[in-house]
Amino acid sequence: MAAGAGLLLVLSNGPVLRFAGLLDRPGLWNDTAVWPFFAAAAGASAVLAWAIWRPDGEGTGRARWDDPGDRTAAGAALSRAALAAIAWYSAVAVASSLWSVYPSATLWRSVVYLGLTLLAVALAGFTDDELSTTLVTLASVAVAGSLVLVVLQHDVGTDRDGNWIGIYTNRNSLAPLAALGVIGGLRWLLPTAMSVSRYRRVWGAALVAASLVTLIGAGSRTAWLALAAALALASALGAAVGVSRSRNWRPWQTCAAAAGGGAVAVGGCAAVVAAAWDVSTFSQRRTIWSLVWDRVLERPWGGYGFFAFWEVPELVAEHVLLERGSAHNSLVETALGLGVVGTVPFVILVVLATVNAGRGLWLRPSPDTGMWVAVAVFVLVENVTESFVLWFSHIWVLLLAAALRRPTSVAES
Repeated sequence: MAAGAGLLLVLSNGPVLRFAGLLDRPGLWNDTAVWPFFAAAAGASAVLAWAIWRPDGEGTGRARWDDPGDRTAAGAALSRAALAAIAWYSAVAVASSLWSVYPSATLWRSVVYLGLTLLAVALAGFTDDELSTTLVTLASVAVAGSLVLVVLQHDVGTDRDGNWIGIYTNRNSLAPLAALGVIGGLRWLLPTAMSVSRYRRVWGAALVAASLVTLIGAGSRTAWLALAAALALASALGAAVGVSRSRNWRPWQTCAAAAGGGAVAVGGCAAVVAAAWDVSTFSQRRTIWSLVWDRVLERPWGGYGFFAFWEVPELVAEHVLLERGSAHNSLVETALGLGVVGTVPFVILVVLATVNAGRGLWLRPSPDTGMWVAVAVFVLVENVTESFVLWFSHIWVLLLAAALRRPTSVAES
């Protein structure tokens, strides 16, 4: 759990880039003060994945992913479809160095990216309780470190507009960690079949409070929207499953109730988006999507190469918004970098993350599976407004883990 949280913290980027700033380095992806951290994280992720899934004396691992009927302590098995989609996406990312507009950057970044997929494989093998503990640990370190920096070095912990950035480089990097802190803290506050220590509940309450304060200070609208959607959908689906089981509803009745609750939650979030549609945060993103889509149509099949388009000054000089270095949408970003051949596995992974998280709540309704639904929804919504698929990102790792984690019908023993 400590290793998982530590690797996710490195992949949240902010601490590493802040460290480079202390050394008066620019903090670019190919900077020698930056890339060794991500390369080391990739290697450590491979070791962690092996430690979680290594074969035991009988030739089986901690959880058997090759047996659909497997019953494991983790309560989940690896999805073959997700493994295939990740392998497809990863192969295209590495191969794109052959046609990339910046081949050297694409090659090393896509190779390091393979380590992120292995971290997702490791997280998919965690038990329910290990996942919540990993999430709480990650958010606690990020939020506490940021609050300390804001209090002790206010000028360093805020941007030029007064928004809190803490140990990160911008508010949109800090806010998602705070939102995950709210989700993880709420999980530790909820009762479970297992005895929960008062220590955990106190920690959970403190984390929720600190995370909400951090969210307010950061002022990121996209993180608030993603958090609201996550909590609303998880609550609606959880309520539908709970009522259906207590009243012995038929499957179609449960699906109808879940669809109705989900529709209400989605409708509420859509109303919020509509109300803020003309706010600069969203209007600028719409402009960026339009500009990037024009570039996508110029190279629709293979794209410009993984993680390459934004490194070529001639390509981003067309508009000032392109100089921000991101499409601010993971689907558009994938189409830009990898074209159709990379977009197909991306869509498959999104579908699998949604289906597997919902199926886990249905098979084993609990605060743990409810938390995982909230996490899955949160990272999916975040990828609508940010290009987390582009960077060495903890958000992308969590989405891959949600796609990989195929639930079983037996709770962890």
